[in-house]
Amino acid sequence: MGTAAASPSSAAPNTPRRASAAVVARAAPPTPTPAPPPTPPAEPLPRTSVYNTEFGYTRKDIFLLGFGLIGFGYALYYGLQAAGMDAGMAGNWVQLSVFLGICVGYVSTYVYRVATKQMTYVKQLEQYEEAVMRLRLEEMTDAEMSQMVQEAETEGADKAARRADKAAAAAAAAAAAAAAATPPSKEV
Repeated sequence: MGTAAASPSSAAPNTPRRASAAVVARAAPPTPTPAPPPTPPAEPLPRTSVYNTEFGYTRKDIFLLGFGLIGFGYALYYGLQAAGMDAGMAGNWVQLSVFLGICVGYVSTYVYRVATKQMTYVKQLEQYEEAVMRLRLEEMTDAEMSQMVQEAETEGADKAARRADKAAAAAAAAAAAAAAATPPSKEV
């Protein structure tokens, strides 16, 4: 009952699979794809970093501000004690003055930066717009550049003509108003 010769799977193991795989491999030879033409390497844009050199933007400045603030607190504390104030009250006054000084100082600089549009986002947006305009100008051909210059010159001339027309109209209106405002002369 169960002899190895009687089972169909033991008669020829994996023979049909090998033959079909070989036929498939011969029937569909791989076709070589044409290589894309070589492109010249693009020059990378130079990366320039802009560092803020104003006071308060380096580690050294932050350490100076921190130690200065701590020194101010100690000087005020011992100064108030030397003036005759109790140590507990002097500590309270130092904490209050330092805390309010930091809060008012920071908020006032923030309000100033918002009012003068010196915030980081605004600066980054301006730098981005300048970079985009610079890139667009570099990509323009000489013909496009000269056309743009001509358009700007004609637009400037048109604005100057409109201003002159408005000034002439205002002068004429003022002369007409002055003529209408003068009382008629009485002849005797």
